[in-house]
Amino acid sequence: MKKYRFLQWMALILAVCMIPFGGIAEETPADERGWVDFLLVCNEGMSNTGGNAGNTMMVVSMNPQTGKIRLMMLTWDTFIQYRGYDVPQKIDMPYRNNGPEETMKVFNDNFNMDIQLFMSLNYLNLASLIDAYGGVTLEVSRAERNALNGMVASKKENIIAQADLGFLSQALVERLAEDYYLTEYGPETHLNGLQAVGFGWLQYDSVYNCCLREVRVIANLFHSVGKKIGEEVVLYTNEYGYPENLNGRRAINLDEMTEEDLLFLRTEMAPIFQMAYHNLSEKNIQDISNALARAAYLASRQGVDIFESLEFEVFPQEAKDPYDIVAGTKGHLVNYQKNEEAMKKFLFAEDAQ
Repeated sequence: MKKYRFLQWMALILAVCMIPFGGIAEETPADERGWVDFLLVCNEGMSNTGGNAGNTMMVVSMNPQTGKIRLMMLTWDTFIQYRGYDVPQKIDMPYRNNGPEETMKVFNDNFNMDIQLFMSLNYLNLASLIDAYGGVTLEVSRAERNALNGMVASKKENIIAQADLGFLSQALVERLAEDYYLTEYGPETHLNGLQAVGFGWLQYDSVYNCCLREVRVIANLFHSVGKKIGEEVVLYTNEYGYPENLNGRRAINLDEMTEEDLLFLRTEMAPIFQMAYHNLSEKNIQDISNALARAAYLASRQGVDIFESLEFEVFPQEAKDPYDIVAGTKGHLVNYQKNEEAMKKFLFAEDAQ
């Protein structure tokens, strides 16, 4: 009965939250560096296409040939120049107005960037995606556990509002609140999807620390994806040779992948793209899938978590400074040129070949 209820819950969430893919972009290969760069936005509403605060905003850069991953996190209390407004606005305002396309345009305008790809998920879709790969395991302090459980009431109120509009059943609201509560804490704490999303959005100590938690959640989602693939596939490279113990699993050479191998990996990672509104081409999706697979393989060879091997930074550079006040709103006024230089140095470093 419990399993049946869980399936009902998942089916209802997907029915409510799934939005068809965005228009597929024209075939856009990795750039001349060999990397794929895209804007990732996760928001606290029920839509994948805008209307709510974009709590998570990061530029993800992946190299399908080396498995390197770079995450450039932007704090949502960053002030940006936004055409049509007399005073600076928070960086999540473009998402509220016109979704990820607008967010990408305004981000590019402010920091002189040229990011052309995006993925966007609402918080229930992100939670469902995390659950699809078995949740995440990361270090949770007692203070973080207590703060996370303190969010249950506010999240429940948000979900109840959706129930009142007829989008969700009251039974589902109660079940979501119950599943959200966390009793454990420590270095190896397992979080389900809703817990992981809540953990990533904790800002009881600072927005900057909240952004660090979000990076940990996304990085450990990558780890969970790799772990799930490892249950069905043994990845290897020419350097280390054919694996000795397959145990009924498929062997895939990351250096010489066949069309069947590419399709298999694409299928294994399908939930990532099915639950998001995006403008990725099939080539982009293939490159991202390959990068995740190689990153998971290299992490396993080195005996480390993907989080330990990826590179990340939190922007703007003023993120730890005292707040500025603009029209009664707290946030960070930034030096756009200095941040542009630092962002490009991080994302497009000379070692990105």
